Amino acid sequence: MPESKRCPDCGHENPPGSESCEACNFPLAGLPAAMHGAAPGGEPGARKPDPLPVPRPVRPRRPRPASNQATTLWLAFGSICAAIVLFIALKANVERASQPVPGSNPDEQKHADELRAAIEKDSTNVEARIALADILYNTANWSEATIHYRSVVHHDSTQTGAIVDLGVCYYNLGDTDEAERCFLLGLARDPHHPIALFNLGIVSEHRGNYEAALDYLHRALQSSPPGDLSGPITDAMQRVMKAQGKPAPPLPSAR
Repeated sequence: MPESKRCPDCGHENPPGSESCEACNFPLAGLPAAMHGAAPGGEPGARKPDPLPVPRPVRPRRPRPASNQATTLWLAFGSICAAIVLFIALKANVERASQPVPGSNPDEQKHADELRAAIEKDSTNVEARIALADILYNTANWSEATIHYRSVVHHDSTQTGAIVDLGVCYYNLGDTDEAERCFLLGLARDPHHPIALFNLGIVSEHRGNYEAALDYLHRALQSSPPGDLSGPITDAMQRVMKAQGKPAPPLPSAR
């Protein structure tokens, strides 16, 4: 059977040598003639190859939205840091309000905590500072006691008792010069202050100035000292006289 040209557009069989399809006028020039009985595209009886898959349009990849995970982690981290800071601040406040007083009993510690809280609210609270300084004085916390006694004198220079107690703290800390200055300052405010006179006698005795010591001690005994101070004054006078190698004179005021 003569070869023919199959139109690839409509499938019409055209005579060999046709320049265009008789049915649809599709150009056939240059197309080879088809052999009858041969499967298009191969040997006779060969299976028509599967059509190539039609490619699908590719959608450009969009950038992924920023993940919220990092933001969540930072928020969690910030919350933890804030909680830690708050805990430290609260702990500092509690420790400041409840600073241990070495050597104190439970009642003294409780009172000291209350006084510190009052001072925290009003640093010029002279009464609270005197009371706290007295607790520190009585428990031999000399260094801290001086801080509060000095604050008392700074806000109210008429507090002679605080001045004298400040001097005792300095003496117990080994600073006799500062102690003497405080005792003299207290005596300047009250010339008959028995405790200031007694302590000046002790400072003079410590320095070996026995004449001055006896003078201060005599004046202390004549200044109506509290009952619990009369004994220490008498003992100090006898001690000084013994150091001088002289018998102690009679002390009518001590009877």
